[in-house]
Amino acid sequence: MADLRSLTAPFVALGPSGVAVRARLKDLAHEDRNVLRLVSAHLGSLASMDLKARCAEGLEHSSASWAARKRDLTGASSSRWAGAVTKASHDQWALARRGQAAHIRSLEAGIRTLRHRLSLPVGVKGTKRAPGGYRSRGEWFH
Repeated sequence: MADLRSLTAPFVALGPSGVAVRARLKDLAHEDRNVLRLVSAHLGSLASMDLKARCAEGLEHSSASWAARKRDLTGASSSRWAGAVTKASHDQWALARRGQAAHIRSLEAGIRTLRHRLSLPVGVKGTKRAPGGYRSRGEWFH
């Protein structure tokens, strides 16, 4: 036990030093509103174009194709905006894929439940863990 290091007194770590501000932009000049509308329309069109390209890649996505998409967008915006747009497209693609997978799992669970219920004789009661069979032959068709 002599080779263990000694413990120092506990202390409280400092909180975050940065500040994040989330607020609506108020009292903007007419020109500023127009600039924001134009910028948002431009970035929206870039995001739409990139998402279309990302979807076209399908499962064949690679870091090289990501870099190529970013290079294509950099011609119409800054490198920073191009990176943000391609990341957002990638995240949206991944979210959609997870949603599809969850939906498929839900459908498969429903199919398993129906198969189980159809495999049981009519009138068999269910348990806490598994549903029972259909109550009557008429229930099969309604």
